[in-house]
Amino acid sequence: MRDKKVFNVLTILKRLKDNQEICTKNIAKELDVDVRTIQRYLKDISEFFDVELITTKRGCYKFLSLENVILDEKASQEFDAFARILTALDEKVLEVFNVNKKLIRKIVKEEIFFVKNSPIEEIKNFKFVKELIKAIKYSLVIDIEYEAEEKYFFKELKPYKIVFTEGNWYLVVESNDDINNGVKFLRLSFIKSVYLSSKSFYKKKEIIDYIYSFQSLMSGYNKKKTKVEVKVDKKVARFFKVKKFLSSQKIVKEEKDAIFIEYYITNKEEILFLAKRWLPYMKILSPKEYNDELIKIVKTFLKENNEVC
Repeated sequence: MRDKKVFNVLTILKRLKDNQEICTKNIAKELDVDVRTIQRYLKDISEFFDVELITTKRGCYKFLSLENVILDEKASQEFDAFARILTALDEKVLEVFNVNKKLIRKIVKEEIFFVKNSPIEEIKNFKFVKELIKAIKYSLVIDIEYEAEEKYFFKELKPYKIVFTEGNWYLVVESNDDINNGVKFLRLSFIKSVYLSSKSFYKKKEIIDYIYSFQSLMSGYNKKKTKVEVKVDKKVARFFKVKKFLSSQKIVKEEKDAIFIEYYITNKEEILFLAKRWLPYMKILSPKEYNDELIKIVKTFLKENNEVC
């Protein structure tokens, strides 16, 4: 091969592809180039093929590869379970994660799970995800063009996490708004443009803790929790025994005709939304004003529908 640089890059690439460790000093000596040249080759390979190089030890690297990863027995079982979950995801979602579906099928070696209708929303604007990942990773302030029921231009947002919840993707940001003490959940599907700045920010631990602990999209940030007690009819009690509809859900008493549950919420809409979903089988016992509001909502609904009829 006439071009020495091409030969060197292909030599390094082949060894990485074969899951061999590349140590910059050793390979530099072998190929008769300096260490900085090898580091530049590695950077080019990583960027061109969009793969991550992991450091095995100082100055030595490997590809992060699902095909060649070596796991102990426990980690292998966990990875197998993870691979099985991935097989049940929509193909478009796998594309977002840069997951090779054929590779996952190959690892699992069977097709047990099948999703008829994906519970995950279809994302059309994932071209912005890379910018968002960069902004989150390096704590960069961003501006966003956003279009929901109206068009908005949000300035100087501080992005924390991309969160998947309730079947949709959201970007969690800190803003200068007073609503929810500045913490927003922006639907990725409604983001039209993302503009990165060179300005960085410091991530607040309280917001990070909130992201990992919020119960629903209606959960309030930095707000006092209220204890709520509800009664659930025995006809649907089994669903509450096998699933927590809010993470704070706790069954405190069980009787012949009902179970009694308590929740801790930061926004009354959390429990009102849940109670409306389980009408007429759920009653809010306390705070009483929450149940009064629920009754008012039901009466308004019935009145409006009777007028239509």
